[in-house]
Amino acid sequence: MPHEIHEHIEHAGHEGHGGSSRLPQFIGITVAILGVLMALCSAQVGAARTELIATMVEESAAKSRYTAVSNKYRNLQAQLQQLHAAMPDLDYIKAKNQELKALDAEVKSPDTRSTIKAAALHTDKILNTVTPTEKDVNRFLALIDRTREENEAAKHWSESYRDAVKVHENTADRFELAMLGAEIGIVIASVGLLLSRQKLFAGGAWSIAIVLGLFSMSVAAATKVSNSHALHGAEEKIHTSEHHFAGMNKDDEDIAEDKKLEQEIVDEFKAMKKSAAGS
Repeated sequence: MPHEIHEHIEHAGHEGHGGSSRLPQFIGITVAILGVLMALCSAQVGAARTELIATMVEESAAKSRYTAVSNKYRNLQAQLQQLHAAMPDLDYIKAKNQELKALDAEVKSPDTRSTIKAAALHTDKILNTVTPTEKDVNRFLALIDRTREENEAAKHWSESYRDAVKVHENTADRFELAMLGAEIGIVIASVGLLLSRQKLFAGGAWSIAIVLGLFSMSVAAATKVSNSHALHGAEEKIHTSEHHFAGMNKDDEDIAEDKKLEQEIVDEFKAMKKSAAGS
């Protein structure tokens, strides 16, 4: 009988020793898992920050292009205003023509009437040199229309980066939160491991570390799933806007129009020289 009691005591002691030795192992495994989780979150934070910087650089380039097109459009609008100012006032011209007709009716001398007609012809020639032609005005209006469309497309392209920037910022912030949870869990679990002989305290620290680890994993997983979907939509928006802007860019057509205009100017100068030589 005493021998059996001694065996029961030794068995209980071994069970107690075995149970107390497993808790540090569990805490150590938890620390290792939290360390891996923290490393993964840190990598995701770095990737999100890198993508954020790259996206902001691209956004800056798009905004610069929008600014250039917008300035071009405003300059064309100013030139159009000057072109319109050079056009004659139809009401004024109509009133003066009526006065000239009345004056012509009052004149009885053929010589005086010829002088008035000659003065009118010289006036028409002068107005013709300073009044823009319908062809030039229509060409200028077409250029402004193309530039206006390009300006709107550039504006939408520059604004399309906002969603992607927000997604990258949110991804970095949330993974930082997950990494912070893992770090705190490692610290608490490490303290529990150091005081593993105090089973109640060590078990509580281990439980808190597990909760923090689960929190970190849930935040990281939810961020990865939701933000990956949001980022895909944001990048698709950027691609569509950029493609639309590229379609609105008429630089090649503008260059062709410029060359055509240059050739017309050269031909007109040649015709003017021939006319002057003939006269």
